[in-house]
Amino acid sequence: MHDLGATVRWLQDQELIKALPLRYAYGLDTGDIGMSRAVFRAGSTIRGSEHEDAVDGYFDYLAAAIGQFQATMHFMGNQYVELEPGADVGTVETYAVAYHLQGSESDEPDLVTGVRYQDRVGREGEGWLIDHRTVVPQWVRRPSATQVNGAAPGRKGE
Repeated sequence: MHDLGATVRWLQDQELIKALPLRYAYGLDTGDIGMSRAVFRAGSTIRGSEHEDAVDGYFDYLAAAIGQFQATMHFMGNQYVELEPGADVGTVETYAVAYHLQGSESDEPDLVTGVRYQDRVGREGEGWLIDHRTVVPQWVRRPSATQVNGAAPGRKGE
């Protein structure tokens, strides 16, 4: 016979853990860097696709990096959680496609990238926080000038 209370807590923990990467992405896309930062425990580390640092240094870098784009949109997909019932640590891996959009006046192409966020998480009171993140790049797309405006490379569209 299973302990219903333990099962319900395990299911609740699964959902709280899955919400962490989603809240991170929502904060970035709405310009609320503080919301994104809040899903990480103080002293956590992040190994990003282009930068590695302790959480506060990483977010200083990240704010400047995404600030060069007019908008971002993170489409979060498959998630896989590993969590033993009653455990205070676990992992979640989240697939994402991140769109980084230039302004309409920019000659620079948009950046679209597929990544996997691999997060080690720990219980914090009744919730969960990320202790360590590794971003694993899967692919990157930067369209050529031809793909952006229909012109030959090196020429502006007419």
